[in-house]
Amino acid sequence: MDRFHSTVLYMISANVLYFVFTTNYLLWAFVPDVPLYPILNELLYTLIVFPCSVVLFLKGCPEEKGLPVWHYLKWVAFFAVPEALYAYTGHIAYGHGWSWGWSAAFDLMMFPMLWLHSRRPVLAYVLSVGITTLLLLLFRVPLAGLMEFDGATSGGPDWFTLTSPLSAWFYEG
Repeated sequence: MDRFHSTVLYMISANVLYFVFTTNYLLWAFVPDVPLYPILNELLYTLIVFPCSVVLFLKGCPEEKGLPVWHYLKWVAFFAVPEALYAYTGHIAYGHGWSWGWSAAFDLMMFPMLWLHSRRPVLAYVLSVGITTLLLLLFRVPLAGLMEFDGATSGGPDWFTLTSPLSAWFYEG
């Protein structure tokens, strides 16, 4: 586990940054079956699901030159297929141009970045800054209001109520 500790922190940090940058402009959000506060669901993924996935992905990576393609594609499918089912059943909502296709493309980029970070972390951080900047620009994420939490405290983002049948129930309270 010590061998993967920094890459686990890299993954956690990336997910936390997503929520910092998109607090009032979510590109996607889970819609759980049980009435949890949205932050609890995100903490479950950020602190348990993602770290476990990083360790299992890296631990199972064969030690050979380059990223093992079959292992890589298996993990992309492990993330993309359940998300397709979530999208189909309304358990994930998308907004501002994001879609399952963007998530699958992100997964295709994420696993090589995790692999790279475990071997050359400085290069992974440099590439991550570029990738993050590109995504923020591409999806026109408004950074000017980062510290304004009006949308988050008044019942959630406006688009969420339009794209998910469960969202009104989920955010009531």
